[in-house]
Amino acid sequence: MNPQQLLIDFENWAFHLEYPAQRWMWSAIYLVLGFLLGLIISRILRFSARRIAGLGKAGKKGEEVKTADHVMIDVLTLLVRASFMLVALALAANLLVGYNLDEARSLAISAAKGLAILVAVWFLGSWLGGRVRKFGDRVAGRTHKGGETLFHFLAALVRFGSFAIGLIAALQQFGFPIASLVAVIGAMGLAIALALQDTLKSVAAGVVIAIFRPYRIGDAVRVAGEEGTVAEITPFTTVLNTIDNREVIITNDKIWGDVMVNLSSRGLRRLDLVFSVAYEDDLDHALKVLVATFEADSRVRREPPVWAKVSQLSASSVDLRIRAWCASHDFVDLRGDMLKLVKQSFDREGITIPYPHQVAVMPAAGRSSDTSATQPSSGPGAPDGGPRN
Repeated sequence: MNPQQLLIDFENWAFHLEYPAQRWMWSAIYLVLGFLLGLIISRILRFSARRIAGLGKAGKKGEEVKTADHVMIDVLTLLVRASFMLVALALAANLLVGYNLDEARSLAISAAKGLAILVAVWFLGSWLGGRVRKFGDRVAGRTHKGGETLFHFLAALVRFGSFAIGLIAALQQFGFPIASLVAVIGAMGLAIALALQDTLKSVAAGVVIAIFRPYRIGDAVRVAGEEGTVAEITPFTTVLNTIDNREVIITNDKIWGDVMVNLSSRGLRRLDLVFSVAYEDDLDHALKVLVATFEADSRVRREPPVWAKVSQLSASSVDLRIRAWCASHDFVDLRGDMLKLVKQSFDREGITIPYPHQVAVMPAAGRSSDTSATQPSSGPGAPDGGPRN
């Protein structure tokens, strides 16, 4: 049979929608097309987000860094796929049960406008936030890292603020008047402010931290009882990477209300160690060996000079304190190396590092008074608790 004739016959059969088989077939086609179109558009959105908003940046070990922007693009792509599936379901319902498409058409147009506004505003906010972040990186490269921290904070505010404006514009497409929306959002804001006082305190503390910059991204700090390197500063939290590869997230209000120690704000740090020697050792020789061991290391600064003195006469040892200056990034390694090198130097020079001990003094023989104090009584008849002869 002629293939063209077969195609014409199939076309005539397929478009006769009065039969259930054709209606079910087209309903299934609508659902498949809705699923595929939603999947394709969501993949395009993800690809565009990687290119425009920079969501594809990898971490130190190659894994993709997860941020709030990733969560937002996941929500947007889910809404896109759900919208296409709803349109497909409406068309299928029209074929199968005669669902009226007039109401669905107006709702679909409003939803499409609102979704388009939301996606466009999010991309615009992410693009602007990325430009602000890159500008801050360039400023930090020319001057210092304080500008980088502030601009990263501003970039987050730009993204969140633009999305809030886009959400209001999207809701307006569904018939919500702007005045009513502003009033509702104001009432909701008041209720949320009362319910989320701690969160708002974190935001206020984040603004103060971004302005006064007690620490910056990349600084080694000790805050809220945790120590690590500042990886990120957001309006709500500060993220630290610890030396044992833990990620610690601390709310900004806890940091601002506690003692903050910035270990990187100064270029130099002072290493302060105490070493103990025996009372029998030559203290002048021990001090010379101690100073020479420190000065032999190139990481120890010559200015200010190394300082070493006797700090305390303990019960079992003489304590020697030494102070030396080094670069902040050498502090941890230098401390560990010096503990090892000083021990080796003391061993070579015959200097003893004592440990706690007690000296037992035995009484002289024949002194009954001393003997009675150190030997137990041999019977109840002994005078003064002493032994019997």
